[in-house]
Amino acid sequence: MTSSTIEKGSRVLVTGVNGFIASHVADQLLRAGYKVTGTVRNQAKAESLQSLTDKYGSDDFKVIIVRDLEKEGAFDEAVKDVDAIAHVASPVTFNPENPIRDVLNPAINGTMSLLQSAHKCGKNVKHVVVTSSVAAAVTPFEEGSYNYTEKDWNRTSYGEVSQWKEGEPINGPVAYAASKVAAEQAVFKFQKDVSPNFSINTILPGTTFGAVITEIKSANELTGSPMWTAEYYSGQSTDVTTAWVYHHYVNVQDVALAHVRAIERGSETNGERFMVVGGSYALQEKVDIMRKHYPERKDIIVEGTPGKYPTLEQTLDGSKTARLLGIQYKTFEPSLIECVESIKHLY
Repeated sequence: MTSSTIEKGSRVLVTGVNGFIASHVADQLLRAGYKVTGTVRNQAKAESLQSLTDKYGSDDFKVIIVRDLEKEGAFDEAVKDVDAIAHVASPVTFNPENPIRDVLNPAINGTMSLLQSAHKCGKNVKHVVVTSSVAAAVTPFEEGSYNYTEKDWNRTSYGEVSQWKEGEPINGPVAYAASKVAAEQAVFKFQKDVSPNFSINTILPGTTFGAVITEIKSANELTGSPMWTAEYYSGQSTDVTTAWVYHHYVNVQDVALAHVRAIERGSETNGERFMVVGGSYALQEKVDIMRKHYPERKDIIVEGTPGKYPTLEQTLDGSKTARLLGIQYKTFEPSLIECVESIKHLY
């Protein structure tokens, strides 16, 4: 394996750079003194990143189009002149028509395509960090108290989704979890089987809050946590009683910084998983905070039972990331408000 230290000014490839997390990964890399090439699937997605181009200039921040992530050799050109890669691109859809075609295959094949291109054509690549999710560690619907760490793997979702047949009901979140666990396991299998010249690690964010920094023209473009936050802000969601293991938060800037630090400390992070979680939150707490900050929306944002926060039996442990990557987690309230402030113009 080559030396995995990268110099400031080196170029880093960020896949799916128009995504919520990926745009912040690019921003943090640029802020830290690296150059970034980002991939998007079409020109419209490239245009949503104009604010980053304006801020850093088109030499330091370049965007290229890779239309089909699953195609063999799709990333051959993209990896040629980069020193590190943050592979963040993956389908985030919770209403797929076909979970295998729309979610599972693109996540696994896109990741494999990227790793194979890096191995074959990325002669300068020293480190690859792959964005996974806590969904790859948590086995859903388990009972009893438990503290999930990086040692844990989701044991059921992939089996459930890979057996899906046309016409059967689809559980979107389970399909998403299955794609994350399968893609992440494929990463470590690739590392073991191929012994590439670069070090590899994975990042497992919890439910990610914070500002959306790409240009969003309509609420339909929101996905994941910004979408769920918007649903409460707009009055569309009213359930504040559900308490489950995914009610753990992390600020998107902390997730992005974990990617940067993992790349910078390649030899120490090689082969490691890093769960990036700041703590837990309750849905009731979410609406309490929003109603406090936006009193003019008190008839729109559901009230529930203010101050009644259930305790989660199952916890997610972000302490390894704090310790080894030096992440000081932001708290929930500012993370939530940063998110709302960036999307409220849509409502």
